[in-house]
Amino acid sequence: MALCVTAVLVLQALFLKSGATSLDSVEDIHPFQRWAPEVSMISGMDVPALWGCPVSNILAWRCETDCRLMLLQVDERDPMGRWVLDRAEDGSQDEAPGLLDATDVLLFGNSHLGEEISEWPATAQYLVKLLSPAGSIEARSLYLGCGHGGKSKQSTWAPLLSVESGSGRVRMRHATIGFRGAWPDWLSIGAGPNLLDRLKVRARARFLLGLVRVERDESHLQSRVVGWRVGPLRAIRAQEQWVFLGWGLRTPIMRAYAVFYPDHVEVPVAFRLRFPATYFFSDIRIRAYADFRDLHGWVLLLPEDPAEYPIDGTMSAEERGLRERNPEWFALRGATVTLVQVLTLSDSLRSVKRTFFFNDSLGAQSPPESSAGELPGVGYELSDWQHVGAGLHTLQLVSFVVPNTVRPEDVVAAYRRPATVQVLPLPSAVQSPRL
Repeated sequence: MALCVTAVLVLQALFLKSGATSLDSVEDIHPFQRWAPEVSMISGMDVPALWGCPVSNILAWRCETDCRLMLLQVDERDPMGRWVLDRAEDGSQDEAPGLLDATDVLLFGNSHLGEEISEWPATAQYLVKLLSPAGSIEARSLYLGCGHGGKSKQSTWAPLLSVESGSGRVRMRHATIGFRGAWPDWLSIGAGPNLLDRLKVRARARFLLGLVRVERDESHLQSRVVGWRVGPLRAIRAQEQWVFLGWGLRTPIMRAYAVFYPDHVEVPVAFRLRFPATYFFSDIRIRAYADFRDLHGWVLLLPEDPAEYPIDGTMSAEERGLRERNPEWFALRGATVTLVQVLTLSDSLRSVKRTFFFNDSLGAQSPPESSAGELPGVGYELSDWQHVGAGLHTLQLVSFVVPNTVRPEDVVAAYRRPATVQVLPLPSAVQSPRL
């Protein structure tokens, strides 16, 4: 999850003068595909009739034989585009605090939706329809409106994820992710043990015509938690990170958001280089990967490859050959769940060579680490930076935790081609209340 963020910061440590900023998805969900992201969203721009309504009074209804309130989450942005956090140290505040405006986002659970009916709630102002990507399956719907006393009319639906206030661990549907300070150090499945040693970054480059070798790793990373936005459908964790270079120097501070959903985590990152990537350095290589403690019995899966590579603490010749590949995703399948990871680079980074890194070795040593061995170590190495110019570059890491009966290919396809959301204004005629 923080793998990409850390990689970018170590990259900054090599480039010295770069600046950075951040930018701001299981079970069957009838009648859509077998697996789909549990949460969909619409922009405040799509519901102008609700602008100025107190966020606590924005209501969503699921209707079938009758209508009842359903879970709805509203996330606000400040004028700088930053998420407004529940607990924050950065002073982020919406231009209209507590009131819906065009820059805000409304989220709802896909499996909570109902049907389109002829007599909707009296205060409903919009019909929201979710259409299958195939376009041939009947849509599911919800109704939106501005009511009164929203806090006293809470939905009876249980939240789809939660955050423990003491430990900061995020409990998703099938996994729990935890942190030590601003650094992730916990991944458990259900009530199981911690499977994650750490996220490792090993970066190197040459300086002064190749005469001086420079190396950095995650131990050089400094960070602080800025705040949280915790709702019933997703949680946003904001933190700032930088790398000390020595001689009293550090990289610019970069803001990054980790966004947690019931089944996946998104980490979108943007960084700006003031000079071409190899203006000062050559032979830049960045290896960023997750070091798992012990996934004995799991298997590695790759796109367009029918083989299942067992995690057993040893590396076969065939497994060593995997390092020549450049898969768009990889997956680790266990007894109950499958972990799927997708790394996407912007077109501006198209010239960067991305190769797969896989190490399944009981005896591997690559400190700093908390436990010896990498069972497995899995991620990517980025090299050939010589054609990356100055300017803004983006990348995004998405990590899924889904039941092991779901094919990774279907997860990636569903995420990249989500259901279509339509927002339709309702007629102004007064309707009979259904609540």
